[in-house]
Amino acid sequence: MVEGQGWGALGGAVDAGDLYLEPGVARRCAQRCADLAAELRALRERAYRLRRVDGFGTQPSGLALKAKFEGKADGGEYSLVQALSDHIDEVERMQALLEKIDARYSATEGGTSSKFGAIEQG
Repeated sequence: MVEGQGWGALGGAVDAGDLYLEPGVARRCAQRCADLAAELRALRERAYRLRRVDGFGTQPSGLALKAKFEGKADGGEYSLVQALSDHIDEVERMQALLEKIDARYSATEGGTSSKFGAIEQG
């Protein structure tokens, strides 16, 4: 997605009534996003533990390899921890959008039910 667009732009489409899903679909997708975010958080916690790598010895080449692998886990250029954090943020944005779709559907359905209830009583 182009920066500045993406989930925020889709949120605007939800507000305008231009984006919707079948009843229950958004809720189930939002739950799956929550589950995926939890899985990614668990992986990130495991990646934090990879910051310290042993077994490469004390020779300069071993120390260089040790530093390289530790940086890939956390602290290096776009490390695994950073990549997982970025994925978590993206999944949480998806989840928020899906929850917004579900809330809009629920509010619309509730309003329609109230109107029909008033007609039946009137």
